[in-house]
Formats: sequence, C-alpha cells, structure tokens
Amino acid sequence: MAVAKLTRLNYAVRTGAYAWCFMTIGVHLWERGYGWPAYALLVAQFLAYPHALYWRAMLSPQPNRAERDNLFLDSVFLGVWAAALGFPIWISYNLVGSALLNAVINRGGLGMLWAVLCSVAGALLWGLIGGLTWEPQTSSLVTALCVLGAVLYVSVVGYVVFRQTRRLAAARDALGKSEERYRLIAENAADLIAMVDHDGRWLYTSPSYGRLLGDADRAAGADAFRRLHPDDAEQARAAVSRAATTGNPKDLALRLVDRDGRMRQFKTHVHAVSGEPSPSRVVLVSQDVTDLRESEERLLLAAHALEGMTEAILITAADGTIVTVNRAFSELTGYTRDDVLGQPEKSVRNALQPAEYYDEVFATVRREGFWSGTTWSRRKNGSVYREWRSVRAVKETAGLVTHYVMLFYEVGRGLKDNASLAQKE
Repeated sequence: MAVAKLTRLNYAVRTGAYAWCFMTIGVHLWERGYGWPAYALLVAQFLAYPHALYWRAMLSPQPNRAERDNLFLDSVFLGVWAAALGFPIWISYNLVGSALLNAVINRGGLGMLWAVLCSVAGALLWGLIGGLTWEPQTSSLVTALCVLGAVLYVSVVGYVVFRQTRRLAAARDALGKSEERYRLIAENAADLIAMVDHDGRWLYTSPSYGRLLGDADRAAGADAFRRLHPDDAEQARAAVSRAATTGNPKDLALRLVDRDGRMRQFKTHVHAVSGEPSPSRVVLVSQDVTDLRESEERLLLAAHALEGMTEAILITAADGTIVTVNRAFSELTGYTRDDVLGQPEKSVRNALQPAEYYDEVFATVRREGFWSGTTWSRRKNGSVYREWRSVRAVKETAGLVTHYVMLFYEVGRGLKDNASLAQKE
C-alpha cells in the first residue's frame, strides 16, 4: 500500500522524538521513585503509540488528513503527561512545545491554536482524574537531556523544513521554466491557441489572435464564438460543452469574420485540459486554412477548365516527369491517364523526329520561355497525324523552371472544327 509522504515523514520524526522522551521521562520517573504502572504507561505512550498512529493514518482513505489530525492527539496526550508529572518546566516545554511546532508547520496559525487548546484539554482531563500538582524542578541530568533533546528536535525539524523548501523552490523554478517555454511557444506560434471555459468564454488567447480580432472580441470573459458564422457557432459551442463534459476531443471546420470583415476558414482542434474535474477548461488550437481552401478551389476550377478544353494538354515537372494530362490528350493520342502519369515525357514521343529535334525545342523554351510549331506525330495505335504544338516553361519567382506545359491539337481536325463553327454561325 502506498503511504503518503507526510505520513512517512512524521512517523520517522515522531518515533525518534518519542524514543528520546521515553529515555528522558524514564530517568525522571526513576529519580522520583515511580512504580511499574508508570513505566508501563510510559512504554505504551512513547514506544507503542507512534506505531499505532502510523497504522491509523496508513489505513485511512485520506492518510495526509489523518496524519494532520494525529497532531492534535499528540497535543492531548502530551498535555496529560505534563500535568501527570506536575508540570516540570523543561519536560513540559519539550512535550508541549514540540506538539505546537508540529502543528504550526503542518496546519498554520489556526492549527497551533487548536494544539494549545488540545494540550490544555489534556491537562484538565488529568486534573479530573488524578488532580493537579506543581513540581517544576528537574535534576541536572533530566534538564540536560531536555535541552539536548530540544536542540536536536528543532534541528531535525528545521532540516526537514529546509529540504521541503528547497524541493518546493526547485519545483517552482521548473514550473516557471515550463510555463515560460509554453508561453513562448504559444505567443510565437502561427497557429491560434486559446483556452475557453465550458460555456465558451475566453480565458486566454495567444497574441496571434490579435491579427484577426479586436481587443473587445478577445477580452477575458467575452463570448469566444460571437464572430463565427451562425451555423458554425452552435456547432463550436456543442463541441466545447461535449469536450468539457466527456473529455473527448473534436476537430471542427469553422468560419470566422475577422476584424476587417473578411470571412476566414479555420481547422480547429478542441480538447479539454486533462486532469480537471468536469466541467473543465477547454483548449482550442486553430489553423488558418483560408488561403489553402481558396487555392484548392482555384485548382479545382483549373482542373475543370483543363478537362473542358478541346486541345490536348500535357504538364510535366522540371525533370520531364508527366504530372497530369487532360481528356483531350487521351482522345487524341490514345494514351490513357494511367498510361502516362509518372512516366518521362520522352516515353510518349514518336520516332518521326530525331532526338536532336526535341533537344532544340526544349533549349528554345529554356532560353525564350516558349516554343510553338507544327510537326508530325503518331498515336498509340501507330496512326500518323499532323499536329500544332506549343511548349511553355513555368517559372518560380527566382526564375527557375518548375513545370513545362505542352498544348497541341491535330491540325486537320482543328481546321474542320473551325469550319463547322463558321457554318453554324
């Protein structure tokens, strides 16, 4: 069974201190000629009692709470012993003073007050049983043992408090460094990091929110979702409430109107702070995907436009690997998309022109950015047709070629198509 650290620590200190008290009071009893009943009670109180308190705390569902209550039992019994011995000054000082010191360390000023009352109650209890006497004097030996015991006890307790203080200071330093590290991450991250309560009100927003929301919109206690699209706001509130109650995370797609009135799109992860009772605080980590979504939409529109063109289109990477073709390419050449994607562009060239011809074409493209002309070509089934082809280089801002776009069509078919359109008009 795991025993709380406070219980183990107090057990060790109490056992050692009570053993010293057993020796000191034993000498005092021997000098005063007490009989065996007094020694029997001495053994029970100062040798057996510490172990009984230890087991009481160990078997308790709340060992730390039980151990703090044990301190008041100490005060009661030590008050009884001080009164039973006739309040010898040095012995009473050690008994009552050590109990008060323990109480103030573990329970503060109020605990010390209760310890005083418990010691007084113990003394009064003995007064009702055996009467109160006043015998303040102790022998030199007993006095020396009391003084030495007080010095040792205070030193041991002081050392224990020193170790605990050092441990707490180290823990605070580690916590401070951890908080600083996470604060720096939160304040410098591009993602939006926030914490809300279970009602969806701001508890914290990272500085990155300043780019999107005004001070009033991200003030502590403000509604975190009032700038969201109405359809998304209810979804977000439900996700926060669910995460706070069940602890289950949730990913959301949210739309937010920023301080400039622009509708922005976010991918948001919602999860409760671990280790807290429900309802708890909830962390929101959001990524602005507005540009990504708009880019995806543009690519989708471009893809639709590409498929709708009557001219064949082939796009390669800078190294000549085919990355996409359109439907007109397959209809003209006979090669399906699966036939050519990922293959080198050279694999779909025909042998009607020498390799030097293509080398000259691409040299022109790299030099001037563009080439066009007519040539003979061959379909997958071997039939020959005449085509018009253009090759254009796509370059990044630094001027490096990233892709090549090739557009071509069958010359004869193109003329027939133009004639048909002219007749319709």
